[in-house]
Amino acid sequence: MYQVLHKDSIKLDIVPHLLLSKRGFKSKATLYEIVNAILYRLKTGIQWSYLPVKALFSTQVLSHKTVFCHFRNWYKTGVWQSCWTELLKKE
Repeated sequence: MYQVLHKDSIKLDIVPHLLLSKRGFKSKATLYEIVNAILYRLKTGIQWSYLPVKALFSTQVLSHKTVFCHFRNWYKTGVWQSCWTELLKKE
């Protein structure tokens, strides 16, 4: 599995700030893997449809559309930007 950031860094610095929906479906993949896939896309600049999901997820492979949906929801609510600024403040 490809890692953009260390697993502990993502779990401690990013995942606690993410909003989880109270309704709807529960994701089959962990939040760590979803965030890692988003970071991979942002780092490489590839299109969402070319995201190598089989290499990024260990157990349950999500589609690129699901990863984009998570990113879009977090971006619209401003959570993604706040996570990013908190991570930059820590460095």
